[in-house]
Amino acid sequence: ASTATLVDQAGGRKTEIDARLLQYGDVFQIDPDSKIPTDGTVISGSSEVDESMLTGESKPVEKHAQSAVIAGSLNGSGSLIVRLTRLPGENTISTIAGMVDEAKLSKPKIQEFADRVASYFVPVVILLTIVTLIIWIAVGVTVREQSGAEASVQAITYAITVLVVSCPCAIGLAVPMVIVIASGVAAERGVVCKSANTIELAYRTSHVVLDKTGTLTHGKLSVAVEEHLGSDTSASMPLLLGLVRSIKHPVSVAVTAYLEAKGVLASAVNDPRTLTGKGVEGTASGQVLRAGNCHWLNLSSHPKVQPILLKGLTVFCFTIDGSLAAVFGLEDSLRPDALFTVTKLHRRGIVVHIISGDDDGAVRSIAEQLGIPSNNVRSRCSPANKQTYIQDLLASTKPETPANTHKKPVIMFCGDGTNDAVALAQATIGVHMNEGTDVAKSAADVVLMRPSLADVITTIDISKKSVNRIKFNFGWSFVYNLFAILLGAGAFVNVRIPPQFAGLGELVSVLPVIIAAVLLRWSKI
Repeated sequence: ASTATLVDQAGGRKTEIDARLLQYGDVFQIDPDSKIPTDGTVISGSSEVDESMLTGESKPVEKHAQSAVIAGSLNGSGSLIVRLTRLPGENTISTIAGMVDEAKLSKPKIQEFADRVASYFVPVVILLTIVTLIIWIAVGVTVREQSGAEASVQAITYAITVLVVSCPCAIGLAVPMVIVIASGVAAERGVVCKSANTIELAYRTSHVVLDKTGTLTHGKLSVAVEEHLGSDTSASMPLLLGLVRSIKHPVSVAVTAYLEAKGVLASAVNDPRTLTGKGVEGTASGQVLRAGNCHWLNLSSHPKVQPILLKGLTVFCFTIDGSLAAVFGLEDSLRPDALFTVTKLHRRGIVVHIISGDDDGAVRSIAEQLGIPSNNVRSRCSPANKQTYIQDLLASTKPETPANTHKKPVIMFCGDGTNDAVALAQATIGVHMNEGTDVAKSAADVVLMRPSLADVITTIDISKKSVNRIKFNFGWSFVYNLFAILLGAGAFVNVRIPPQFAGLGELVSVLPVIIAAVLLRWSKI
């Protein structure tokens, strides 16, 4: 939030100021549906706050007196009076931004192989040219018994041919030509690579670490289980829809969308009001309607509610005059391509992990559905915990699978929230899902423009094909220059490249490199 509403506790006067001017001891008000400007402690009021940008948990957190609130999180329907505990420049978001910068600076930079080769190429060719000149002068004078002038002229033609026919251009183009084409191919498939290092490294990925909420799942609740008491749902469901359709709580939004998708038409409900941390209540035709969590409605031990609780789902109950009419089980559903992606990564010998800020039960339930071993699962992780986990994987030198033949592991982390930003920066390759926050996007190396986890596989495949073409380009450059210099220097005596045709070597050396790169556009990926 760019502004804050300062509250004078003595006189009750409210003043809107720039949030950066907040100081220790200040008390400010957080209005409904507004962002919290900096960290603080609630001194009065109650509300539910969406902290998913930091914790990854899709359900709002209840806040009341003495509760801590975090900068950048989104307030719900209630109003809060908060006392500042951390200045705007030193709050949780600022700390995360500092950790991101630190992680980015600590990432190793790969020295371009092509630059190293090219730096040696020119001096070596000049040396070979001088050697060729000296040898042919010596051969002309001693073996062919030519005059010094005649031998020198003959030797100069060989030396010039060596200089002209040798071509560092193919080596110089070997990497950038492929990278440019590969970046375009990736972008066409919804993958934006922010650096060449990503394309060079992704094919060597040994570990893929996945966030849960918003990455493996949609990040939004949906109805998974529905139970009704009584056969007349045609009367109860319109009442429920009329009660919850104006409520912005994620559970109410999910139930509203579910009922509307079934074609239910809302009945008129009088004065629906939200009770923080409990649910919503209203009246219709003299009946008292309540919908919310089972603990508030004292239904935790009800035989229809118990099985849903045991599944680890979010339970939403609806009562009419105190009698249970319906119960719903909600969950943050998996993306349709999550299982396919994880299965394919496993088949390639890549180790898959889940680290999340969510509760242990929800995280392990997702891991079980995807076949991810429990020892590769971490729950209730803060941004610092995620960074430490990535650092530990990077520090491991022994490959965990036969598929990983490189000594140093390459870690790909996929996330979408502000709480993932540090891990995105710390990992060898950070992949950002398109629906996440700007903070996470700026920390990532790859941005997926579509909500498709399968694009992680696309990133690895494009990298593999690109590196294969880079290897071909280096191989061709080496073979061409080897034989071209030998022929130009007259090493085969009776077979040589005439000086007047040496310039054609540029075309012969560069054309295959360009063709190999351009053909990447039509490769099967």
